[in-house]
Amino acid sequence: MKLVKLDQNKNYILTTGPVIDAVAGKHLPKGTLYIEEGRIAAITRQGEAGFNFKYPGREKVHLDLGHLSVLPPLVDCHVHLALDGVDFAAARRRWDNPEELAKQVAHELRDTTRHGILAVRDGGDRRGIALQFRNMVYEGRLEGPLVKASVYALRKPNTYGSFLGRGTPMISLEDTLNDLVWRGADQVKVIVSGVVSFKEYGKVGPVQYSAGDLAVIVNLAHSRGMRVMAHASSDEAVLLAARAGVDTIEHGYFLSPGALELLAERGIAWIPTVVPVAAQLQNPDRQVRYVIEKTVDRQLAMINKAAALGVTLGVGTDAGAAGVRHGYGYLQELDLYRQAGLTPAKIIKCATKNGARILGLDWGRLEPGRPAALIAVEGDPLADTGALGRVKYAFLPFKA
Repeated sequence: MKLVKLDQNKNYILTTGPVIDAVAGKHLPKGTLYIEEGRIAAITRQGEAGFNFKYPGREKVHLDLGHLSVLPPLVDCHVHLALDGVDFAAARRRWDNPEELAKQVAHELRDTTRHGILAVRDGGDRRGIALQFRNMVYEGRLEGPLVKASVYALRKPNTYGSFLGRGTPMISLEDTLNDLVWRGADQVKVIVSGVVSFKEYGKVGPVQYSAGDLAVIVNLAHSRGMRVMAHASSDEAVLLAARAGVDTIEHGYFLSPGALELLAERGIAWIPTVVPVAAQLQNPDRQVRYVIEKTVDRQLAMINKAAALGVTLGVGTDAGAAGVRHGYGYLQELDLYRQAGLTPAKIIKCATKNGARILGLDWGRLEPGRPAALIAVEGDPLADTGALGRVKYAFLPFKA
């Protein structure tokens, strides 16, 4: 895969194969795509007159992508760059070894971009490691996707999530949010519930916050211009978070149809993260496999129902979780969406346009005036989403 980091001082002329409208789920005719100052300046169809650049004297870069399908880039709405998805304990030890940690995260970022994932939203870690690497990518010191960092997650003291964030008493909430703003957090991550049990079907760790607590968190975060992503499994946790006005529900295992209707009504996005649970199907314990299979099957059924109800679905892998490597887990998650009954067109919209919206990016549509974030793949993703695993070019419209 060739990563093209667009130069603001160069003009680009791309001869394209079919361009995919990720919103309408259809092909646009072959033609030529013109990029100037990192944005799409024009798209012409075969036989139409060419485009005159605003600054025609600049160096022109010509690329022939006529044998490839062009579409907006993939977005992973939930990752953990501080973890590698291979060995949790070893990854945690690297937190105290800056050189080894840097190698790990640099490798993860490369694997992410080579899979056509050009933006990720990190769900936090106690050390705020993702923030450091977000800045290195932005400053051009490291190759990788655009990173939206939570820094560290909010959680109650003595509850689940010690590796994700410090325990924050409600009395310290304003100071903590001010610290996140000062550090440059892109969003607030709040841990509303524990995690799903792999041994007892339907069991989820307890809720951490009351309805009043969550309302305060959301209001204070929004007043500081930050969206709120809520780790919430169990119907109780999802309903509490949604009623408090969070912006996204992460995981959402065992939510009810009523909770989905509330998400649709309030425009709250859901990131189901199926692959970190499905990855545990390799467990040799028969009872564990049975519980995981039932849990995954239920989650897929709810994804199907969410799509029918008009819930905004994003694609998030929880990369860094056990068995989920950065970049590699994305196609597995897309295949699970296929198993849930979503069409390739709907899957592409979830992976591109919806993901961009969830991250607050003006990506997801290839049209004049938009940032020139795009990928080119071999094959037709609208016929087979497996084509998204054959990324040949990726174009980043920012300094990275």
